[in-house]
Amino acid sequence: MKPLLRLEGLEAGYGPARVLNGVSFDVGRGEVVALLGRNGMGKTTLVRAVMGLAPWVRGRVLLDGRDLSHETPYRIARAGIGLVPEGRDVFPNLTVRENLIATARRASGPRAWTLERVLDLLPQLRERLGAQGGTLSGGEQQMVAIGRALLINPELLILDEATEGLAPQLRTEVWDCVRTLQAQGQSILLIDKHVAVMRTLADRIVLLEKGRVAWRGAAKALPEDVLQRTLGV
Repeated sequence: MKPLLRLEGLEAGYGPARVLNGVSFDVGRGEVVALLGRNGMGKTTLVRAVMGLAPWVRGRVLLDGRDLSHETPYRIARAGIGLVPEGRDVFPNLTVRENLIATARRASGPRAWTLERVLDLLPQLRERLGAQGGTLSGGEQQMVAIGRALLINPELLILDEATEGLAPQLRTEVWDCVRTLQAQGQSILLIDKHVAVMRTLADRIVLLEKGRVAWRGAAKALPEDVLQRTLGV
């Protein structure tokens, strides 16, 4: 599978502290890759490094062969990486409609994401378009964050702990949304704590331990002893 995202020897950190230590892996076109690891192993730092938000980064971040390692977050998003951030970061004083279209990027073709197509995918938002972001439930805010990321028409969609703090039914809705996007050929990098679901949802899994890749391979091939050692599952 031709890589869409390629990380080559990625190092990142804060001040003198190095968090990532030479991380390398790919996400192929139309592939869902789950990034797993205990808290503090570097998952969110990796996302920040990819998006140009980490204080310092070494190594290379390539999107479809283009080196984005030293680009600004704005240019990285415009290059085709959509982020659903941990914590959602919905603008509380903007309406749902305004949140969705605030960073929208036009694209052409039948598969281009438009506001109407996002509302078809996330119908619970249709009746909330005029509501302010700060009045939404956690689940509704998560759907806004997903819709906002899709409206930049990303080549790669990153979901960082998208089910964190959600009730089981709402987690299922998020995963169903991911499955729908997967069926449509969307490339996705998933960061999530729910290992059992990731083993059925993802095509491949990458395990981080102390800022390094401890294991990577087909999701269904993840050995139990590796799970015990790296995640205590």
